[in-house]
Amino acid sequence: MRRVAGIRRFVKVLAALSIGGGSLAGMSIAAPLAGASSAAPITYTTSQENMQVVGTVNFAAIAGEKPAATATPAVVQPAAASSGRLGRPHPAGNHGTPITAGNNFSVVRTNVAGETGVEGVTGPEEASVNIPNPVTPTFSNVEPPDQATCAGPDASGNPITFDFVNDAAAAYGASGNVVWPVTPAWGMLDQPASAFLSDPRCYYDADTQRWFFSMFVSAQPGPAATPQTNTQFLAVSQTSDPLGEYTVFGLDTTDVNNPLGDCPCFGDFDQIGADANGFYITTNEFSNITDAPANAPGYNGTVLYAVSKQGLEAAADGTSAISVARYAITADPYGFSADGPPGTSGTASSNGPYHLSPATTPPGGTYAPNTEYFPESNSDLFADNHLVVYALTGTNALATGGTPTLSATELSSEAYAFPPSAGQKNGPLPLGATFGYHRSPPALEADFNALQESVYTAGNLYTELDTATVPSADAGHDGVAWFDLAPSVSGSSVSASVASQGYVSTTDSLIYPALVVDGSGNGYLDFTMTGTSDYPSAAYVSFTGGAASGPIHVAAAGAAPEDGFTCYPPFSTPAVGCRWGDYSAGAVWNGRAYLMTEYIPSSPRDTEANFGTFIWSAPIP
Repeated sequence: MRRVAGIRRFVKVLAALSIGGGSLAGMSIAAPLAGASSAAPITYTTSQENMQVVGTVNFAAIAGEKPAATATPAVVQPAAASSGRLGRPHPAGNHGTPITAGNNFSVVRTNVAGETGVEGVTGPEEASVNIPNPVTPTFSNVEPPDQATCAGPDASGNPITFDFVNDAAAAYGASGNVVWPVTPAWGMLDQPASAFLSDPRCYYDADTQRWFFSMFVSAQPGPAATPQTNTQFLAVSQTSDPLGEYTVFGLDTTDVNNPLGDCPCFGDFDQIGADANGFYITTNEFSNITDAPANAPGYNGTVLYAVSKQGLEAAADGTSAISVARYAITADPYGFSADGPPGTSGTASSNGPYHLSPATTPPGGTYAPNTEYFPESNSDLFADNHLVVYALTGTNALATGGTPTLSATELSSEAYAFPPSAGQKNGPLPLGATFGYHRSPPALEADFNALQESVYTAGNLYTELDTATVPSADAGHDGVAWFDLAPSVSGSSVSASVASQGYVSTTDSLIYPALVVDGSGNGYLDFTMTGTSDYPSAAYVSFTGGAASGPIHVAAAGAAPEDGFTCYPPFSTPAVGCRWGDYSAGAVWNGRAYLMTEYIPSSPRDTEANFGTFIWSAPIP
């Protein structure tokens, strides 16, 4: 099925409304799979791009910045496109064959010893530092809450954690005290307040003691004759001070000369990673024009950007441009996203490289020698039991402007399936009541079965995804599938095996997981827990010895159902569900894991949204 150009399934949505416990403890440890992986054919082209300097920003100086009263409002997406469900359709139906998880984790309402937490950035707080929507002049909400977390030392060596949510961020000290108030993303990236920014990510590199913040901007879709530039932004600290000076770089992702004929394009769902030598950004390239030829793909595959980490930091210090190696990946074992499989001609396919997840290495961890890994699941199908692991080898060549070699391998894994929308506990719906919905809330979209938040350390590659599960007789549930992979390279070839794998499930649904581990592979899986027994809540399990183990701890119980504008027309219908996610996050620093996910807090809501984030930390188990 052809991907639709323009606003994609996973885009954030600007508000434009105007209105008058399971009982069994579980542990999931699986034996390594027999047999080796096999080399995976991939098709890609390379080029060198320039990452240009956009400007410099002092984070302390912009703390709590608000838009000027005369700022131009952001353009509201048309209602038909703003649903965020046009873009990357799946085959007919709404979920795959549920997976029998094989275990059922108990849920406890107590926390692990030493845990502390605080309510993070909320929808109303985000709206307060962004431009009011012209249709609803009081608010500027964005859903779903894309989330990023990074943690490390401040200028005095004290722990600091960033909670980066959609178009705003805040930072907290060790006791949960606010050390940097809610600040707009447009200020962080030296952009006008009208910029439509999406998909925040952040990372503290303990090796070089620098901080990285990234987002992309997507222009309104339009005709090819009047292309608008789409840009990937990256702010890099000039020193180790997380609240000091940053250089903001911009990478043009418009790809106007793409031979497939469907660009100008934009790079959606950016993810970031790093090894000892390089810093990496992956994006999914979608068309951004309204008059693409009928036989144009609309989706062009994954684009990987690789840049010398040390060179990038030197460029930030000198505020100079830097060269980036660009890889346009158009075919792999999951299919092709160009005009035919390798060596043939044919019609465009909806399959192909999608959502490669670059790995990061936690403080104290061990990098893969001259190699960066990118695991990928098959989110083109409703269900599969294979993974692909990409490897970029010879990354030390980035220091001299070289182009490392990209290869891939395919391996069998436990099964996973496209997750269905997750239910919610009945409760008050102030916004829903205006549409005729009272105490029976819409479900929450669980999005897709793609790997995210990958971590490499000491020979192990850890990653996770949402999956449909059957923890009981009720098949309408989601759980977490996690993987501990053992990749290796020989020359420019990569192989991998499964060291362990398993599921986390309970009688509620578990959605948008993030696996957060230290250099020894110990930490936590965090996620949103929601179902007939619970409002959307922040929860987690321990991950030690290469496996997740129960019970599920509830870090912060939800106070109400999700009742935001994306639950209802014109952005959605209750039958489809509310936007949620698009991902949770976490980081490790100084013996603690810092976790963040979306939930519904008890704090005051605004007219259009009631979501919030919870950010908490706990000692590494």
